[in-house]
Amino acid sequence: MDPATPELDAQGLVLGPGPGVQGWMDFEAPVYPFGHRLKNCTLGAFTFFNAAGQTSAYRVRFGRYSQIGEGSVLGPPEHPQDWFSNHPFAFTRPSLMPSIYRAPQFVRLGPEEGSADSYVDGVVNDTWIGHEAYVGVGCYVSRGVRIGDGAVIGARSVVTRDIPPYAVAVGAPARVIRLRFAEPLVERLLKLQWWRYDLAPYKQRVNYAHLEDTLAFFEDELAAGRLQPLRPECHRYVPGTPLQPIASPLYCG
Repeated sequence: MDPATPELDAQGLVLGPGPGVQGWMDFEAPVYPFGHRLKNCTLGAFTFFNAAGQTSAYRVRFGRYSQIGEGSVLGPPEHPQDWFSNHPFAFTRPSLMPSIYRAPQFVRLGPEEGSADSYVDGVVNDTWIGHEAYVGVGCYVSRGVRIGDGAVIGARSVVTRDIPPYAVAVGAPARVIRLRFAEPLVERLLKLQWWRYDLAPYKQRVNYAHLEDTLAFFEDELAAGRLQPLRPECHRYVPGTPLQPIASPLYCG
């Protein structure tokens, strides 16, 4: 992983010590992955990882303003349980697990690139963390799960199923115990989709501690056509190489 530098900070990529990015990471500036282990992930603007501890994420698409506690495992690869063997020698490829092919003994045993019956090709490979979703400390989120916008996952939870927007889910396996807000407020928040807009010009005009007043204010601004889309710079980061600009927003649905 490249060390943190003022140049990367200025481009909206805040890194730190640790194993860091593996493969690539697409992001909307700014993001805060620090030194957590992220492999082939997409980060929306203002995605924030707790600087402490160590989180691993594999092929996860993070929405804008998502927040991740330390010690979590998100979207890890899964192994086939109904094959002759669930060991990687039966299903992996050199492009998927290059490190395991470093041993010539495994090269002799394992599948070659392009071999038939790839397990990975037949399963869901991406995991989704919604806009402003919060994943607490020490959580496990199964590959293929979708955590909705504004949802909260309690510490040490094991998430094996989709979580609806603005739901609070806890436990192992995680279950929804309530909504963050009353249903009418949730409906208004989902209609507003405030994460799509540039809120910086309003920081002296609203008090975010007052939910309903702030929500009503931004609803009025949107209705009047005064809310402007948030258009962050977008880059692909590959450790050891310069940032590569990319043209389109990453996860703004």
